Amino acid sequence: MNGASQVTSAWLAINFPDLQGIQPLSRGGQKEVFSAKHNGNGEVVLKLMHPNSDVERTKRELLAVAKVRSPRVPVIFDQGSITTPVGDCFWFREQRVAGQSVRARLAGGAMSTAEVLRLGLHISEALLAAESVGIVHRDVKPDNIILDPHGAFWLIDFGLARHLGLESLTATANAFGHVTWGYAPLEQCRNLKQEIDSRADLFALGVTLYECATGANPFRVGAGNVLDILKRVEQGQLARLNLSFPSSSTFADLVSALTQKQRVHRPQSVKDAYDWIKDICAAEGVQ
Repeated sequence: MNGASQVTSAWLAINFPDLQGIQPLSRGGQKEVFSAKHNGNGEVVLKLMHPNSDVERTKRELLAVAKVRSPRVPVIFDQGSITTPVGDCFWFREQRVAGQSVRARLAGGAMSTAEVLRLGLHISEALLAAESVGIVHRDVKPDNIILDPHGAFWLIDFGLARHLGLESLTATANAFGHVTWGYAPLEQCRNLKQEIDSRADLFALGVTLYECATGANPFRVGAGNVLDILKRVEQGQLARLNLSFPSSSTFADLVSALTQKQRVHRPQSVKDAYDWIKDICAAEGVQ
């Protein structure tokens, strides 16, 4: 944000008097993020969008989160617009989830069996809530999953969410869709809008589970560029997981099903996948 230094914690404290202890958290191409405490909502984050950011997409994100009612998704408390020293900015305030991203957790290596299974259970629970209201997250990946201090997993960042009942914001003529390469399924990579539904999220969840179990994303490791990744996705199935725990064979079957190249070969709904992972977790004593 040009002139971002002018939007200081002190300036925000004056203009957001319901917030205390405002501190900068991060700055990106679209927004600045601050931590704070709210009298009624507790620990929160304030996100201030840059004046030239895609506000319409941000509003779609907030609408998605408002519709997806799940204990695995942070709550949006308030939103609005404000004139700042750098221009008119859209802002919103949401629940702050303490912990670390799964991406940060993976910096220490593959996750334990219990962690991987719990992630699958909790994130499929969030995706089930999204599916029930016609929302496709479209960006499930380790960066968008938070592991909190209690061992629970949260799905964040609905910035690329697709509302199946609303017109898409991505041009139909685009050769490629909005994706994170190495997690998106073929139909999303190729911007085949009519084929993108909750099964796209299941593919991304399957890749994420594979990476968490092994410590590496096989679509991305050693790839020179996005075309290399796309070629790997087009070529098909990942090598079967070879893990060692009582339900490992059933879990490997699940991950294989989730990561099928063709969506018709994946579970046909998040509910089907959720029931599958729930049964595995029950057998392994994971909640």
